[in-house]
Formats: sequence, structure tokens, C-alpha cells
Amino acid sequence: MAHIEVHTQGFNRMAYYLTSDETLCGQPPSALAGAVSQRTPFVRLSTVEAPSERGQALLGSLLRCVNVAAALDTIRTHVEALLSVTSISWQVDDERYCGSVCEPSEHTIPVALTLDDRPFGRLRLHSRRPVGEEELAQLREMLTVVAYPLRNLRMLEHALIAAEHDALTGLKNRRAFDLELKAVHARVARYGGQASLLILDMTRFKAINDTYGHDVGDRALARVAEGLDRCLRETDSAYRLGGDEFMVILPETPNRGAQRLGTRLLDWFRDHPLREPGGEWVPLKARIGMAQFQKGEDADDWFRRTDQALYGNAESTGASRPLDRLA
Repeated sequence: MAHIEVHTQGFNRMAYYLTSDETLCGQPPSALAGAVSQRTPFVRLSTVEAPSERGQALLGSLLRCVNVAAALDTIRTHVEALLSVTSISWQVDDERYCGSVCEPSEHTIPVALTLDDRPFGRLRLHSRRPVGEEELAQLREMLTVVAYPLRNLRMLEHALIAAEHDALTGLKNRRAFDLELKAVHARVARYGGQASLLILDMTRFKAINDTYGHDVGDRALARVAEGLDRCLRETDSAYRLGGDEFMVILPETPNRGAQRLGTRLLDWFRDHPLREPGGEWVPLKARIGMAQFQKGEDADDWFRRTDQALYGNAESTGASRPLDRLA
């Protein structure tokens, strides 16, 4: 069974190694050549100074992709001009990206990528039939262009995630909340249905910081995020607005459903106090307010009613009374 090593220089100083032996994927050139020389005949192909015509077409399509999944679908579409591909995925570090079509088959083509002479993950293509040496050679000519576009799209996705997530708790942040609130409001305002907002405020957060230190305060915030993750449904979304204030958007949920969630959260906090380094148990206490969407109100008014419910001003705004029972 033939093994192929490809060195690509000039165009983008990227090299990738295509081999039918998965144990060799992702290894540096010296390790790959040594391992192969000890096993089976090794064929060194000529250096490629520029992408092939197929590679140029693929690169042009990749430059129009907006995320990694779209890029993988684009690669699969172009590769299908050479061979029938049932699925494609990319594993890099501890992240795995998949295309929209996933039909694994027994014929797997692993493609180890390198970027600036360093391993950069592995593409895995599944084919409906065995792939011959000539097809592999054509495939490697096409795929010399994929590493840099994949790197750029991955960096973009990481930046977008960082821009909409709170680094301490891992929850989405105020920016993400504002965007999702507008989307949910527009949907229920136009098509009807029910939706509720729930706001949570830790009532002893300053005391925790002052008594035990900010590191314990940070752990308390992370514990709240854990409770939200444990208690929310898959369709719900939680956000840290800032400080010790958290927000939950509950699609297709009336006020009584929001009340049940609030009670469940307070019960969870009561049952899961935080243990500080000295061994003392630190109770987590919170108050919760909520408001169901009312026809005719805009997103800002909906949010304002929820915030007022938190502080006990529900009577004058029509919002539900806050849950003032402490965890």
C-alpha cells in the first residue's frame, strides 16, 4: 500500500502529509519518512510550487466561506469532482469540526495538515470506495490550499465566541443578551406565543467578597453559572449581565413556567453552598424577578418590567411578584 509525502513550498509554505496509515498522520517530515521507510515502499512526489487549477478554484471558494463548517462543505463539494465523499471532518487540538453531511464509510482518507512546518490537525474524508494512487495524487494537489483558510476561519469563530461570552463564568454576556432579546421579541411580537424573562441577583455577593476575598467571589459567580446550566432547558439561554446579575431568556414559556424555574434555581443554590479554602461553607443567596412578554411592548419595556420585578415594583408595572425567598 503506497504512502505519499507532499512538501508544498513557495505558494504558502504549507505542507501536508497524506497517508493511508493513520498512525503517521500529523507527524513531522523526519518522523514520517523514518516510519514509512521501515514499513513499506515510500514514494516522494515532486515539489509543488503553486496550487493546481483545482486548488485555485477551491481556494477561491474557501475565501467566501464564513465559518469552518461551511469551509468543510466547500472542500467536500470540490473533492467530489475527483471521488465520491460521504463526509468530512477536521480535528485540531481538542476541537472537532464537521460538515453538514455526515455518512461515515469504511474507506477513510486521513489528511494531516501542517501550518508553517507545525502540525495543524487532521482532515478525515470518507469515500464510498477505495481510492487509487492517481486519485490521491490529484487530491493532494487540490488540498495544498486548505490550511490557511481553515486557520483564519477558526480564529474568527474563536473571536466571535470571546466577544459574546463572559470569561469567568462561560455564560454569554450582555452583548449576546441584547441581540437574542431583540430576536426573541421580534418573533413573539410578530407570530404570537409566549416568552418570559428571568433576572437573578446575588444578595450577599459583596459580603462574600469582603469576608472571603475576591477569589471566593469569583467561585460564587461560577457556581451560579453552574446552577443555571443544571436547571435550564436546552431551549433556554443564560447570560451574565455584569457583576452579580444574571439574565435568562425563556422562549415559549408563560409566567408560571418562569416561576417554577426560579423556585428550582433557589432550591439548587440552597443545596449547593460554596466551600471556601478554610473549610467554611458559604451559602449562596439570591432574589429573582420575572416578566412575561405583553403584547404591544417593545424589548426595552419588557426588560425594564423584569428588572423592576426583581426589586419589588411589580404591582405598578404588571410584572409578576419577585421570588424573594433566599437560597
